[in-house]
Amino acid sequence: MRNSYSPYKDRVPLKYARSMLQVAEAQGYSCDELLRTLQLPFNPMAPGTDLNTLIDSRDYSQIYNRVMCLLQDESFGLGLQRRTPAGSFRMLCLFIIHCETLGQALQRASEFINFCRSLSDMHTAPKRPVERLGNGTAIYRFAQSADLVDTADQAISDLDASYTTARMMAIWRRFCQWLIGKPLDLLGVYLQVQSPDKNNYFEQLFGCEIYYGSEHNAFLIAEHNLDCPLIHTEDSLRKFLRNAPYHLLVAQENEDSSLLSQMKRIIGTDLSHEFPSVVAMAEQLHMSVRTLRRRLKDLDTTYQHFKDELRKEHACRWLNQPELKINAVSALLGFDEPSAFHRSFKKWTGMTPGEYRASRQPDTIPESPLANAARSEAP
Repeated sequence: MRNSYSPYKDRVPLKYARSMLQVAEAQGYSCDELLRTLQLPFNPMAPGTDLNTLIDSRDYSQIYNRVMCLLQDESFGLGLQRRTPAGSFRMLCLFIIHCETLGQALQRASEFINFCRSLSDMHTAPKRPVERLGNGTAIYRFAQSADLVDTADQAISDLDASYTTARMMAIWRRFCQWLIGKPLDLLGVYLQVQSPDKNNYFEQLFGCEIYYGSEHNAFLIAEHNLDCPLIHTEDSLRKFLRNAPYHLLVAQENEDSSLLSQMKRIIGTDLSHEFPSVVAMAEQLHMSVRTLRRRLKDLDTTYQHFKDELRKEHACRWLNQPELKINAVSALLGFDEPSAFHRSFKKWTGMTPGEYRASRQPDTIPESPLANAARSEAP
């Protein structure tokens, strides 16, 4: 069983507290006055402060709730076209928390959002937000970019609007992952924006293929995700809402992700080379080998298991790209022989690479599911 202890549990980097205060300051509120009313044991705006210092998440939530109360806008500081009245997210959560599956929750959430948008004379969300494509995949459509961000403002470019849209989509993905208690793997992400010159941001944000210039903003997911049961109750929802701003705004692998994230950054994305030894890794982390092993044990893992999980993660992502041959994936992961990759992957997942690819990327997946789905709706 995973050790429940974590020195990073319920801690938030100070930079997120500062960013919330800057949102209020940009709207004309005094940060000094805000901080006096909050009576925090620290000053997030103090010059020279280490922005990566960890603070109690309760202090962060106190700042967030105060700022949202002042702005009367619960859109997480994203700068959307319309303000989101305080309490809207809580009501949305209560509206869907008793659904049986993620698919039902997504459909009901769309109904709630459509109702709220109709009150402000805004266009409604897509009529068919959730659509099973009949080939093992499904589409989840978001609102049009122009409905989310006021692109008529000359200060906001189409690319700026797409960044806002993408961040909103990422927040929604994290919420879905909380609802079902496991990752929501994406087979593809569709964005209305044309491909920018530098598009690494979107690829890093979602970790999958990005299809630019699409008719809709949407997720392409494996259909079985829609049948995942919701694992939470109103009691666990109340606990989640206390720290929801942080948990939704910040990408987290799990509550103990800090050490593992540092290790991933050290290794990088090129797994074709040999992994650093545990001694070299400890040196990079500025700790002893003994300390590194103890901290990994606290996370219920080992250095070898971490390496296997990282290879598995990259293998699954690359196998979701049908243009890559399986032998090429093997080489990208640093295996000398494809047979060794086959044995390892089956040990990790219970399937061969070919079986996994067939289960996630059926031969019948259309090249552009959104376009095909749109044609099927045409009269």
